[in-house]
Amino acid sequence: MNKSIIKIYDSFDKSELNIFFDNLIKFVNKYDSEFQKHTSLEYLNSIKKFKSQDFILGHSDDSLELGISFYKKKIEENQDEEATCNQVSSLIWALSAYMTDELCPICSESNLRLTVMKQEENQIVKFCDECLSTIINDNYVKIEGELIPASKKMVESYLEI
Repeated sequence: MNKSIIKIYDSFDKSELNIFFDNLIKFVNKYDSEFQKHTSLEYLNSIKKFKSQDFILGHSDDSLELGISFYKKKIEENQDEEATCNQVSSLIWALSAYMTDELCPICSESNLRLTVMKQEENQIVKFCDECLSTIINDNYVKIEGELIPASKKMVESYLEI
């Protein structure tokens, strides 16, 4: 498992995020049984179906180059299976969950991401990675269930408003 993800990390090219992202999804599907032990089943079932063309990739304040380098180093230090699964899941999130220029009004620590509830994929939910605040139509709400990144179509529609 670790050799496979290192190979994917070694192929990282910021100008080819679609290929990199799709390779991460293939990795998740290949190691499905390992991911099932360590990842929310609802989120896992969603990401296994993700396709790069369905998202605006890499729109965040994360330094992807530094992140990939850090992740690779951790794997080379023999991190365990759970940490690798969490790392890949987090990277998929960071790549696909569109980050707005809007600072979280609760914690002011991170910009808000555009997400949707898995069971109700037609409603944008603004989400803070730091304090986990969820906002719909400028109202703070408690969300039951898993959030997934908003699709490219939803993000483009939201940005037109």
